[in-house]
Amino acid sequence: MEFDFSSVFTYFPTLLKGVGATLLIGLAVAVMSIIGGQIVAVISLYTRKAVNWPLRFFIWLFMTTPLLLQLYFLYFGIGQWILLPAIVVGVMGLGFHYMAYNADIFIATLKSVSKGQYEASRSLGFGHLATIFYIVLPQAFYRAIPQLGNNMIIMVKDISVLSAIGIAELVYLSQYAISVTFRPFEFYITIAIIYYIINILMEAGQSWVERRAAMRR
Repeated sequence: MEFDFSSVFTYFPTLLKGVGATLLIGLAVAVMSIIGGQIVAVISLYTRKAVNWPLRFFIWLFMTTPLLLQLYFLYFGIGQWILLPAIVVGVMGLGFHYMAYNADIFIATLKSVSKGQYEASRSLGFGHLATIFYIVLPQAFYRAIPQLGNNMIIMVKDISVLSAIGIAELVYLSQYAISVTFRPFEFYITIAIIYYIINILMEAGQSWVERRAAMRR
């Protein structure tokens, strides 16, 4: 069997477009899932059961069903009534999926903050919401950084699942190049290396953020 990577070089600009799309989707999903996860966690812990039980069901539902099934449900199921662009469905699907996982992390880290912090803040005149958002949540966020970072690294790799609904990310564009060149081995090796580089950079970024967070505690 002969290997020929010349076709990879020919389609490398196409692969770079896929990398760009993957990173932009990842950024959008990260913002949505982290902010949304904090909101879901705070509401779940600090509101009445009539409100927080539906949110806990949301967390359970997205953590116990496959990501691909969730995407198909949003794109093909709900798409029968509400037609949304594939990119919107992809960001929403991944965003909700990782929002559930991040909410579970924030619930645990919020519970880990000493109740004395809350009581001390209230005794100093802070209101309930001000205490949660200015005292408790920042501490919980710093404690959640390692797990959040791991989730975001996994999430970037899960973006490849979006090729199933036609989003032109890295794997989807590589499949197109393979269909033209008939060189699957060379392209799969190349995108594996690309994902490895992205992984290394994200791990380095996570380590930097963790060091910064440790200095601010």
